Amino acid sequence: MLTSLKNGNLALAFTVEMAMLAGFALAGWSSTPILWLRIVLTLALPALAILLWAIWAAPKAKKRRLSPGPLLVFKVAIFGFATLAWWLAGQGFIAAIFGVLAAINLLGVVVFRQY
Repeated sequence: MLTSLKNGNLALAFTVEMAMLAGFALAGWSSTPILWLRIVLTLALPALAILLWAIWAAPKAKKRRLSPGPLLVFKVAIFGFATLAWWLAGQGFIAAIFGVLAAINLLGVVVFRQY
C-alpha cells in the first residue's frame, strides 16, 4: 500500500511538472496581443522553468541539486508562479486545481521523503 502511494505521488509529480510548463506557455501566449512577443514568451517562459529545474531540482543535477530544504522552497516558489501563470492566463479554475495538486504532491514529497 505504501509503495503504491509513493509511486502515485511520483506520477502526480510528473503530471504537476508538465502542467507547470503548460501554464507558463499559456500565460506567455495570453500576455500580449503582439504576435511575435506572444511566440517569444510562449517559448521563453517554459524554457526558463526547464532551465531552473535542470540546474537545481533535477535528480541528475548532481552537485548543483539543492538540498532537501531549499529544494522544497524552490518547488513551492516555482509551483506558486505556475499557479499565478494559470490565473493570469484567465484560467482561475485550472489555477485552483493546479495549486491544490501541487500542494498535495509537495506534502507527499515531505511525508515519503522523495526529495
